Amino acid sequence: MYSSIIEIKKTVPGETLAKLQKIAERAFSNRAGNVENTSSNPYRFVFKGGEDQFGCLEIGMLELEEQHDFLEQIHSWRWIDDDDPGENCDILKVLAMPVY
Repeated sequence: MYSSIIEIKKTVPGETLAKLQKIAERAFSNRAGNVENTSSNPYRFVFKGGEDQFGCLEIGMLELEEQHDFLEQIHSWRWIDDDDPGENCDILKVLAMPVY
């Protein structure tokens, strides 16, 4: 099982939070499929799926990575690979790495 877990800053107002949720849900509904947010916490988005949804999860993350207004509202973003914990990472830390 793979999970993309996005924690939104607690200071984000409700109206903005609703917009962020729509942006995230659109990103994870893409040409590779659809993965729904399974979190009941409005400040946490959890998109998870098995091997058959891996591509959808990857494309969703790539789409969100390019939306700087979205990224500015994120407190943390983790990628979890239940089968290979060595692949787990902090997405925001990865995005902050310079590319040469």
